[in-house]
Amino acid sequence: MTGPGGHIDEPRQWFVDPLTGRPLETEAEQTRPLPVIRETVPPRRRLRLRPTLGVLGLVLVLAVGTTATYQARTAPPPPSAHDLVLPDPVPATRIEPVIAGWQPVQSDDHPLVYDAPPDWKLEEPDVAIGYETPAGDLVTLQGVARYRHAFCPGSDLSARAMAGFTTIDEGEVGGLAQAAEETTIRWAEAAYGHAPKAEIGKAGPVPVLDGGTTATAVTTTVVPAQDGPCPAPSVAITAIALPLRALPGSGRYHVLLVLADQGIPGAIASGVVLKMGESIRRE
Repeated sequence: MTGPGGHIDEPRQWFVDPLTGRPLETEAEQTRPLPVIRETVPPRRRLRLRPTLGVLGLVLVLAVGTTATYQARTAPPPPSAHDLVLPDPVPATRIEPVIAGWQPVQSDDHPLVYDAPPDWKLEEPDVAIGYETPAGDLVTLQGVARYRHAFCPGSDLSARAMAGFTTIDEGEVGGLAQAAEETTIRWAEAAYGHAPKAEIGKAGPVPVLDGGTTATAVTTTVVPAQDGPCPAPSVAITAIALPLRALPGSGRYHVLLVLADQGIPGAIASGVVLKMGESIRRE
């Protein structure tokens, strides 16, 4: 009897693999349709923030503001063919703090690190938090740390202070000092409504660790409306803007922004904020 597909007493040629000794498929068998294989490789994480509440994530109400903020995580893209053959990932090098006892804060969208005090809660590097401005724009922070997290009853995501990296385009301002000042104004309006009662302070230098770079800090003090949950008498919004040469070619000023309730027990002092700024360095 011959192999599959033949008839009794009808000869059929077999082709054998010389390495394995197994029969090879005939030409007809080789040309039959291939089975469909579905990819099951988990997608790679990538930060993406969408400007609509329906797809953006949770609504947050922070004590440092009276309007809603948004929080979003990574929206993973589909895997590429290259992802299927990547070697095992190499564990990332642990980043150590430069201020003893503090904790380093990282962001997926900013190649910078800063240190936060040990009693601040850190968000994951792929988390972005933002406010919607009265004009409908969205300002965001990444690499977020928060002080006295969930202090306000009924709001698990409240905080007495919040810090993180943001940016402002080079073409929108006339220089470093204006970049810092404009950032505080935008966040004041986004967090507390259009034209809030605010006092803009003078710009001052901040030496940072990244190659001896000198940043510029501006603090705007805002008096928020007292009808929100757990309000504070005032809020200090400090922007510490890095010069363009710190990240050449990006076309953006990178800014460490800190919003801190004032006039309350345990309020974050300006010295702590400036110390956070002095710890800024490249990742």
